[in-house]
Amino acid sequence: MENQPSLLGYVLLIINLIFIWDFIRDKNIKIHEQSQNKLNFTIQPKLPWFMGFIIGQIGIISLYVVFLIIPVTQLDCARVLQNLPASGIENSSSTIICQLIEFDLFGHQKSQKQISGLIGTHPQKQTETDPDEKFVYKYTVKLLTNAKSIPFTKVAYPN
Repeated sequence: MENQPSLLGYVLLIINLIFIWDFIRDKNIKIHEQSQNKLNFTIQPKLPWFMGFIIGQIGIISLYVVFLIIPVTQLDCARVLQNLPASGIENSSSTIICQLIEFDLFGHQKSQKQISGLIGTHPQKQTETDPDEKFVYKYTVKLLTNAKSIPFTKVAYPN
């Protein structure tokens, strides 16, 4: 990945600074009423608040990891003209060069694959049955080249 601080780092830093500031400035004992004959106060325990803070940070990190795992796939294709001299007459043919790029949901590039000779696509339909014995159709897409087929989607999508 990159050496720059990420969004997760900034969010956790801000939450930690707010927690430390609140922990330092807040008093454990709050006095509601004080007189010569009567003292009414509340002791606020810090442990439940601290545990909630830790669980909240674990939740933020888990949500961030989920967004990093889900890829967004992009296919960029360009037609490249090639001039082929044949007996004084220039023939032009074109080849298609594509790049299959995967991004996470935060825009960071995860992988890049060069594809040459793209012919077309082939949608595949998978049939499954759910517990109620109903048919469930899921679809995937494969990219077809001269030599092989490359999966465009890694996850099967419902209708």
